[in-house]
Amino acid sequence: MVFDNLGDFPLLTPQSPLLLLSPFPEEVQSLALRAGTASYVLPLWDSTEPLTQLAAILGPRLLVPEKLAQALPQCGVLIPSSISGGEFGQRLLEAAERYPRRCWLLLEQLCMEFPLPCPSGNGTELPPKQLEALLLAHPSFYDPGLCCRYCHYSRDGSYFMTLFDTADTSMQKAELARKAGFSGAVSLQPSAEGGV
Repeated sequence: MVFDNLGDFPLLTPQSPLLLLSPFPEEVQSLALRAGTASYVLPLWDSTEPLTQLAAILGPRLLVPEKLAQALPQCGVLIPSSISGGEFGQRLLEAAERYPRRCWLLLEQLCMEFPLPCPSGNGTELPPKQLEALLLAHPSFYDPGLCCRYCHYSRDGSYFMTLFDTADTSMQKAELARKAGFSGAVSLQPSAEGGV
């Protein structure tokens, strides 16, 4: 992910010394010890009991998914950047109001294909190579409400829309999060890649 300038808005990545990823449930005391006093901890598991114990030790340095925000009110809350409907900026403002001073933007690389019409709002993840092929054949446009790019096309008599992020749209999402009062952003994407 490439960001030219986020100023004082921190972006934590797996390569950052300030972010400790915990892919599997660990013994609470050893994980807290590894975190030290400077690291943010992002557990990639949601087993409630160890998280409750870890939250008591780390407080706002423990970053949890939004679904656990009520159960762990002392923790940082990860708000996903991928939406397929509504207004992205409004979503951030509502989250900031619901979880004051606790929100972190979880930057995800949106790349979803949706059949049209799509009453469920559920799409299918699109591999990067397939997106590249689509963009060679079809123009893309920016949607300011969703804060992402999209393209429309037909295939075998059916119509589709693909929503996707770029480095620019991810930077815009991070800027909206900063303006909404978020503490920072977290990206689990490799930072060496040119796009998000």
